[in-house]
Amino acid sequence: MGRAREAAKGTAAKLPRPAEQQVTLKSSDLSGIRTTDLLVDGVEARAARRRARDLHLPRTLDDTSAWAALGALAALLRIVDDGRRSATVIDTVGARSVFSRWTTKAGFAPVHVDVTRPDVVGTRVDPQSVDMVTRLHPHLSQPETVDEDLTRGSAALRRGGLMTVTLRLGPLEEGGVGIAELRSLIARADEQGLSLIGDLDIADSRRAQEAQRVEGGTSFGLALLTFRRR
Repeated sequence: MGRAREAAKGTAAKLPRPAEQQVTLKSSDLSGIRTTDLLVDGVEARAARRRARDLHLPRTLDDTSAWAALGALAALLRIVDDGRRSATVIDTVGARSVFSRWTTKAGFAPVHVDVTRPDVVGTRVDPQSVDMVTRLHPHLSQPETVDEDLTRGSAALRRGGLMTVTLRLGPLEEGGVGIAELRSLIARADEQGLSLIGDLDIADSRRAQEAQRVEGGTSFGLALLTFRRR
């Protein structure tokens, strides 16, 4: 009986399995989703997760990751994709990230290497060969390393390619950034040939100030920034 069970398992393992059904997504399905935005409360994050569920994307329990991934996916579909799902997308977080699972479901084939490391571009990834690079929550860019992340990541991007990063909002002493630091970063990125897609307006400034408040000793909030290489 034992040998029979093992034989049955072996046979089942060799049987072809049906490919996971993809979802048909258009950029219009993500209308209203900002590619550069601030997250300052759980209501927005939960709304993003519900919208992803309505679009039949793989489920996640992480509202914040859903919010960031939905913004990055909107940028991919609106700006990079030509309708054939042929864009080369690098997710520096890995195959289990929400963004990778969603882009795979949408028909893309994300690559999982960390191009923010100095030894990757030029060895494992050809310079100026990639359509999009993401570094999303929970693997955030840090205030002290985000300039290097953008420089190294953009080296892999072809002209017109996108890089999307997330940063924590909050007090500087807790590893966060405020609206002034974000605007300074955007200006420095522009000098490197990276143009911000979208903007941060006066309302966002007020929301960022709210995110810098400390409740119970813990800061909160997230910034999503999408840049395009000129």
